Amino acid sequence: MTDKAKVLIVDDEQAVRDMISAALKPFFVCEQAASASEAYDILDNFTPQVVLMDISMPGIDGLAACEKIKTELSPTHCAVFLVSGYNNLDMRLRAFDVGADDFIAKPFQMKELVTKVQKVSEFIQSQTLLKASEQESITLAMSSMQQASHYSLVMQFFKLLNQCNDQQQVVNQFFSTMKQLGMLSSIMIKQEQMHFYGPAGTQISPIEQNIFELLCTKGRLHHFGRRLIVNEKHVSFLIKNMPESPEESGAIQDISVAIIEGVESKLLDLGRQQAMEQIVLDISSGISSLQNISDEYKSLILDVTNDLNQQISSSFHILDLTEEQELFIANLIAKEAKKLSALEPKMDLLKSNLTSVIEQTDKYFAMEKISAPESDTHIDLNTTKPELF
Repeated sequence: MTDKAKVLIVDDEQAVRDMISAALKPFFVCEQAASASEAYDILDNFTPQVVLMDISMPGIDGLAACEKIKTELSPTHCAVFLVSGYNNLDMRLRAFDVGADDFIAKPFQMKELVTKVQKVSEFIQSQTLLKASEQESITLAMSSMQQASHYSLVMQFFKLLNQCNDQQQVVNQFFSTMKQLGMLSSIMIKQEQMHFYGPAGTQISPIEQNIFELLCTKGRLHHFGRRLIVNEKHVSFLIKNMPESPEESGAIQDISVAIIEGVESKLLDLGRQQAMEQIVLDISSGISSLQNISDEYKSLILDVTNDLNQQISSSFHILDLTEEQELFIANLIAKEAKKLSALEPKMDLLKSNLTSVIEQTDKYFAMEKISAPESDTHIDLNTTKPELF
């Protein structure tokens, strides 16, 4: 069917190609190639949305083939999934560095593979929009550099960051500043879950998410190729086009440290504000409950007093109390005292609520003690090539 997505399967083993093709054919138009050279020839007349490329092949390996496909043959119109039995960080970094859109470790589940390929069309569309946005970013950055230095942009970033009222505004301001710097970037915010953001609300690729997850604990700065991961406790961001010049790269690196510290500080500040707002609401609710119980207590005391006065007044004609009369008065007092004791559970509940408020207050102040993760990176601002790790 003409509306089916196209897939090119590249592997030097016929059995593997046939197995993958059998799983994909109900959903996709499939072509096979036994080598990278054969794949190049097929791509002259076949335009797949996805290329499944084995890394370990005789002659041209999958890494080199992926780089050529992404940069020369079909840089914007297909996604390349690299497949390998070497499932380690170094191999994943190499795959990401040559432009792979995802990394699939052997052995893999066919159902998972089919799902990944089905989603890739939507991802390619977002990538196309991202490429256009990147080109616009570079054009605007060149104009911006003629009017202000990098550091003036950072000062402006901090000024505007202070005006942000929520996490999305912080993310938007981050991308706005990186755009003016001419840096292609993405960002991850670590809360109870990891949240990934691309420019202008675009998605980031699965392999890019995986790179964040693997490197977010690898020190303040982590270089690989022309890419730089910058980490803080609750945020990490990736720069994809670090300058080749050591001087320019060092300047961007210094700016990146300042930017991530600003973002981290603002996110913590927003968290403290939210915690304080909740504490204020809880305290207000507790005070309201206390006022209601106090009013109820006063009303009850008044009722008890009036009741006792009425009962005693009606017995004034009996001056010489008998044993039965004494018992009557004792029972009457016990009855009214029981009404007063009914308030005790409510007072206990109020105590529990106030205790909860105190616990939340303790958590709020404990946030002040949260410090950034220790960095394995030493930055000498007097040199143009900082020492990493």
